[in-house]
Amino acid sequence: MGCGKSTLGRRLARLLEFEFLDLDSRIEKRVGLTVRQIFAERGEEAFRAEELAAAREIQTRPRLVVAAGGGAFAQAETRAALSNRAFTVFLRCDLETVLRRLRFDGSRPLAVSRERIGPLFAERQPSYRLAELEVDATAPPETVAREIVRAFREKGETS
Repeated sequence: MGCGKSTLGRRLARLLEFEFLDLDSRIEKRVGLTVRQIFAERGEEAFRAEELAAAREIQTRPRLVVAAGGGAFAQAETRAALSNRAFTVFLRCDLETVLRRLRFDGSRPLAVSRERIGPLFAERQPSYRLAELEVDATAPPETVAREIVRAFREKGETS
């Protein structure tokens, strides 16, 4: 949350001439409820099941940049689906930057308070570090996007 994945995802898709997909938006369209409503009405477990299903649906689509929610990569099965035939990136931000960027207005179900973010941030870090590339997402978005594109192209040349 708050690392800029949607902004960077759109820039990456443009630079690579790929399609951009926000996983949460896909879930919302499929279910007919917002992420916040899914959490409130059905619970986090139901949302994670929808997230896994959406990740499995898209895992074989070529030329796609996916912005996955903060908890997706922290779930082993969802991480496996998102990593299948993909180049994964951890957009690293320090906690203070994340806290500065987030709005605590109820739009993000797990961002209920500044106090809740610290433990959640620490809990998810080990999972995020399983991505193939880790970049400093506090740099300007265009700089970060170009760094990811360069690493993606270098990987393509070696595999």
